[in-house]
Amino acid sequence: MDVVFLSDPLPAGTDAKLLLGGKAAGLVTMTQELGLPVPPAFTVTTAVCRRFLAEGWPPGLDDAVRAALARLEAASGRTFGGGERPLLVSVRSGAPVSMPGMMDTLLNVGMTPAVREALARESGDPRFAADTWLRFVRCYAAIVLGVPEDQASHAAMHDGTPDAMLAAADRVQALADRFGGIPADPVAQVLEGIRAVFRSWECDRARVFREREGIDGALGTAATVQAMVFGNLDDRSGTGVAFTRDPSTGARGAFGDYLARAQGEDVVAGTHAVSGLDALREQLPAVYDELLRYLDRLERHERDMCDVEFTVMAGRLYILQTRIGRRSPLAAVRIAVDMAEDPGFPLSREEAVARVGPETLQALAKLGGVDPAAEPVGRGLAVSPGVGAGVLCCDADRAAALAAEGASVVLARPETSPADVHGMVAAAALVTTTGGVVSHAAVVARGWAIPAVCSLQDACVEEGALVVGGLRIAEGEWVTVDGTRGLLFAGDRRTDGAADLPEVRKLRQWAAELAESGAGDGAGAPAGAETRPVSRYAVLRALGLKGLAAPERIAAVLEADPAAVEAELRAAAAEGLVRETPRGFAMLPAGREAVLAALAEERAGIDPAAIGRVFAAFDALDREFKALVSGWQQAPPAEAEAAWARAAAALDDLHARLGPVVAEAAALAPRLAPYPRRFAAALEAVRAGDQSMLASPLKESYHTAWFELHEELIALSGRKREE
Repeated sequence: MDVVFLSDPLPAGTDAKLLLGGKAAGLVTMTQELGLPVPPAFTVTTAVCRRFLAEGWPPGLDDAVRAALARLEAASGRTFGGGERPLLVSVRSGAPVSMPGMMDTLLNVGMTPAVREALARESGDPRFAADTWLRFVRCYAAIVLGVPEDQASHAAMHDGTPDAMLAAADRVQALADRFGGIPADPVAQVLEGIRAVFRSWECDRARVFREREGIDGALGTAATVQAMVFGNLDDRSGTGVAFTRDPSTGARGAFGDYLARAQGEDVVAGTHAVSGLDALREQLPAVYDELLRYLDRLERHERDMCDVEFTVMAGRLYILQTRIGRRSPLAAVRIAVDMAEDPGFPLSREEAVARVGPETLQALAKLGGVDPAAEPVGRGLAVSPGVGAGVLCCDADRAAALAAEGASVVLARPETSPADVHGMVAAAALVTTTGGVVSHAAVVARGWAIPAVCSLQDACVEEGALVVGGLRIAEGEWVTVDGTRGLLFAGDRRTDGAADLPEVRKLRQWAAELAESGAGDGAGAPAGAETRPVSRYAVLRALGLKGLAAPERIAAVLEADPAAVEAELRAAAAEGLVRETPRGFAMLPAGREAVLAALAEERAGIDPAAIGRVFAAFDALDREFKALVSGWQQAPPAEAEAAWARAAAALDDLHARLGPVVAEAAALAPRLAPYPRRFAAALEAVRAGDQSMLASPLKESYHTAWFELHEELIALSGRKREE
């Protein structure tokens, strides 16, 4: 399956994202499952990209693309490369994992002078045709031929009239001719566009992004070829990006940017002054209402906040892309809680808890604040919450170099592009003088929890300085960015103070309730474990270690039949040893006394010297384990991924040395026999990337099993915890 037409059903068992990339997989869902208005498209798969990068252009692919273009003509009712109703296409990248803006996309592919004239006749607007022609030659020259962006931008300058646009296109073409030229054959344009998209998988900015995000470099990208719709056609046309909720704050309601008479690159590049979605509501209220219906449908289908690209052409709405939206840590918490609390939304509390990882909560805790007496020197759009301060730097290369030397840097740019990624990664905060809430700077900042302000008012970036309202702030001077309120301050005006959100407290409460009820443990009963006979003592001892738990959770850790565990607990309740609560069973004083007596009897049957050796061996490992977990938990956000990698690798080594110790403990006290499987199940989850399964006290994590075994060995060796 080298080329897949996106209206065709996929074979059973196909991983659509892995094969087609996230962008095309979203188009399949919208086309085949939700019936949304999506322009027809086909995709050249990630497998082809991998072959191309390893071996070159695959034989037979040209013919497959030509056949798919013919199907695109039939589906759109237009002719590719000519005719009175010409078809143009976009060639878009799309990896299995979201990499916004890191790879290349081409628009208006298939343009020729004859097609330009046909578009002018069909639309009755020579300006539209000239604008589309200029957009194409500039895009192709820069992305496929490698014409330097500054040269292409200079050549493309014009006064907005059709004749000036055509003259600018001629200048860009002349420049492109020095780099190999733009093919006159529209099919050749598509094929070269696909090659360029595949090559962009290995570009520097994509590599930096994958390294920062931990994305497998072997995945490759797909190339999706889709019929163009034109937001630059007329006054009833435009383009935009909408989130189903505010990605900065998590507030309900559609949120995004819209630009009338424009194409998508104008919105996401951050180079144009954009308007919110209210501009669409004022211009085309019926289209706005239709968009809201589609956003709600997508959010409920994905059961998460969605990021949606759309175009309006002559008053008709088209959905071009959807994906799970990147969001700030603040929004992540609020969205998860709000969805789980909505009885009509298909998200459970357990799922909400699972969605908010420790790294998100750590980022929230470090947001801090700004001195209330400080007066801002500039205001803009609050696009990524938090407070960051550092020396001002107006160049991405210098920002990266300064950060490598240990400096805290605030990067200021007119707008950011994927080429700035290395400097953005290193920055404590970002400022741009243009761009909106879905600009490149905003999207990247939110995804990495970098405080950011966009469209700083009355401001410009000069060589070596940021000028705000007449105040010149030179590179090297300290500034503070408040991305929560959209403010810029001169100097370091931060104050200490962790974010204390009611939503965070609610998530922790839910997590505790789920843990106590036995739901959402993560590991549960280890796969393949045999059901073991269960004793009253074993059940009560396990309950004592948990404090409060449902029978299912006790059964999971004992590898026992839940019905048998529940029977023992109810019998113990009848004898006054435990009590039943709405969230599970809890120990009573009489139960604790019974357990202590049974522990003393069990200890009397164990060789003191042998269990002492086991305790000493475990105690040495215990110190290592605590240092391992603490080192990961206390790592600064910039080192979170590396700290996790170190912790996971160290855990693998520690687990190998723990095995013989646990085995000897189980030989001395057979009641401990489930521990090897408990540790193995938690380790498997950690290896799969579930960071919560290292040290979450509310799951059957590695730390949970470790803590409970430690308690067992303290008791069985006759020691006291205070010692």
